[in-house]
Amino acid sequence: MPIYQYDCADCADPIEVFFRSVSAASDPKCPECGSSRLTRRVSQFARVRSDAQRLADVDFTEHEAALERGDERGFAKWARQASAEYDEVLGSNYRELAEQAEAGEDPVERIDAGYTFRHKVNEAKAKKNLGNPD
Repeated sequence: MPIYQYDCADCADPIEVFFRSVSAASDPKCPECGSSRLTRRVSQFARVRSDAQRLADVDFTEHEAALERGDERGFAKWARQASAEYDEVLGSNYRELAEQAEAGEDPVERIDAGYTFRHKVNEAKAKKNLGNPD
């Protein structure tokens, strides 16, 4: 039972239209104004990855580039992103480091964060028997 998303040309609202089958989706109408001038939208989706997949997909060059500026603000941004993606799988607490940097503190972990991150990822890969390609 598919749900399709459209933009209505007449009332300019984004809408969702539910159909009981794929074949019934041929003639959609706007539930707000009844118009058939609809443009189909590309729906957002999420890709669920296992811990092993997330570790295997780590791009160290990208992380090192994000840390290249070397200032607290850039570090805080990187640490917040690393926290969201990897804290659980690495057993790290990059969120706390981001908060420290945002508060004006200079966490010592910032000195060689790229090397430390690489080490933690490779350690986690070894624990999950993924090898250590880097």
